[in-house]
Amino acid sequence: MSEDTQKLRKMIENALADGVLSRAESEMIKREIYADKKVTPEEARLWQDLQRKISDGEVEIN
Repeated sequence: MSEDTQKLRKMIENALADGVLSRAESEMIKREIYADKKVTPEEARLWQDLQRKISDGEVEIN
């Protein structure tokens, strides 16, 4: 796993620590994903995992 992917994973973990994803946190995560103008398969998987947690009700959107 690349350093960028590890940074993104940590960012997501921190954002979800309280079980709520704010709009600002979501935007911050998306900015990190698109920062280098490329979305790696690992970044896509992390984003999909986040979306799944939201749709499954594990994470609340605020």
